[in-house]
Amino acid sequence: MILRRAAAVGALSMAFVVVAAAPAFAHAQLESTDPQAGSVFDDPPQNVTLTYTEPVEASLGAVRVFDGDGDRIDAGQPEHPDGDGSRVRVDLPDLGGGSYVVTWRVLSADGHPVQGAFTFQVGPEATTDDPDALAARLLASQGGSESLGAAFAVTRAGVFASIALLVGGVAFLVLVWPGGRTSVRAAKLVWAGLIGAAVATAAGLLLQGPYAAGLGLGDALDPDLLGETLDTRFGRVWLARLVLLGVGALLVRRLLPGRRPVAEYPLTPAWRAAALATGAAIVVTPGVAGHAGSGDLVPLAVIADTVHVGAVAVWLGGLVLLVAALLPVADAAVLRSAVPRYSQLALAAVVTIVVTGTFQSWRQVGALANLRDTDFGRVLVVKLMVVAALVVVAAFSREVVNRRFRAKTAERYRERVLAVAGGGPAGGPGGGDIEPPELDDDEADAFEVRNLRRSVAIEVVLAAAILSVTAVLVNTEPGRTAESEPVFEVLEGDGISVELQVTPADTGPNDVHVTALTPEGAAMDVLEMEVELTLPERDIAPIAVPLRRLGPGHYASFDFSIPISGEWTLTADALVTDTEQRTATGEISIG
Repeated sequence: MILRRAAAVGALSMAFVVVAAAPAFAHAQLESTDPQAGSVFDDPPQNVTLTYTEPVEASLGAVRVFDGDGDRIDAGQPEHPDGDGSRVRVDLPDLGGGSYVVTWRVLSADGHPVQGAFTFQVGPEATTDDPDALAARLLASQGGSESLGAAFAVTRAGVFASIALLVGGVAFLVLVWPGGRTSVRAAKLVWAGLIGAAVATAAGLLLQGPYAAGLGLGDALDPDLLGETLDTRFGRVWLARLVLLGVGALLVRRLLPGRRPVAEYPLTPAWRAAALATGAAIVVTPGVAGHAGSGDLVPLAVIADTVHVGAVAVWLGGLVLLVAALLPVADAAVLRSAVPRYSQLALAAVVTIVVTGTFQSWRQVGALANLRDTDFGRVLVVKLMVVAALVVVAAFSREVVNRRFRAKTAERYRERVLAVAGGGPAGGPGGGDIEPPELDDDEADAFEVRNLRRSVAIEVVLAAAILSVTAVLVNTEPGRTAESEPVFEVLEGDGISVELQVTPADTGPNDVHVTALTPEGAAMDVLEMEVELTLPERDIAPIAVPLRRLGPGHYASFDFSIPISGEWTLTADALVTDTEQRTATGEISIG
């Protein structure tokens, strides 16, 4: 019955992940493009170079170039110029006059795809009425499959749940309940964790290629995509996990001898050292291949993530064995030995989770406002709420343990029951006519085991919810990076549009590019361009942006310093003729 309920909880958790999942486009940001977005050239560029905020993988993605009719132009293979992993370059053929669209899709350091598009023009004549609409249409056609994104999210959830069950189950049998090595239920759960982790990891390796390349679920068995996946950091880490799980299978086989006498398979110091090293290596893989492996403070983040995942596994994996293997079959003597031991271990795990989780949240969220303003922050709040509920329920479980399984006699239990009932010791103040419950030790144990099973079962349900939310969270762009994305905007005015690019859109030096466009989106030559920034909420005087002309209608300012974060108002005044000026205005977020 308990195992069937656990299966139902798992199914509901997977359903949540499927509903919440979507293809994620994170987490490196595009810093600059050469040619600049929206620029107009007298002479055609020889190549396209994209610069990102962190190293990216170009092998599974693509940089494609299209003409004004949407036809693809043959370009070179993506490469990292001078070995710089944060830059991707493709060579261009000789381009004629007209409009061009560049679409790109690469793999960021944490294993998620990043995509986008921009336009440029050669010569004074545009060959499409609306280049931005053409770019959006071409990019949408390369956006990937929603069913593939959902399948990949479910795979990640399966990895988290299986690692927790495997590592936590082994820790439970070694540290809490050594006698459980002969338990058929415990053996099934630990082996399920190991096999589930292996299957989910293998599935992830097959899905990562089409997921990163923007293809469909039917391309998962393409051997070329698998080969390219194995050349990425994600592929190497997940393949290493498969090897570690193979080693883990040998260790688990000795831990769980089945029908063979346990005495013939002692857990020697060498076995314990190997199990500790293998378990630590397995729990390090999610962080190295994910958020912890990119951004600031990477070494410290990887350590914190490893400790965090390990503590979660010890707590939640142990919970599953407690409710599904130990409580249904153990006698009172075993419970008095094992349950308090697990309670202490779980308490240490919870403290560790809170400390490491606080550091991870600070690193990924950045500012408190991002808890409200970013998808990552909102999902994190949901996770924290479920964790808080789990801690409350765990406190009830711990109270049951302290109330009964650490008491030496039934008399102490009876006194505690009286205290909870508002009485006190018989004959004492407040005791009144309340009589101690007539329960012997066996009845008291049975009563409290039922209480403990109920509270721990609720903990398991909440734990499954946490793992599901975590699977969605790792597929979401961190609040810190979402907060500081470069600005790509089109400012609308009367008879003119201005395409704006501000990089990195943070306080300090920024590159600002403005390109005059007709209302239809074609490049528009102007005699002069003036841009100023104002921050009304801080009463800052207008700041003029010094510009120099790069091409027809295209002006730029390099290393322009924006002193304060906030919602700035940008006003662009374009001198169209000697006597006519047109203005476009918009808001940009800095910092």
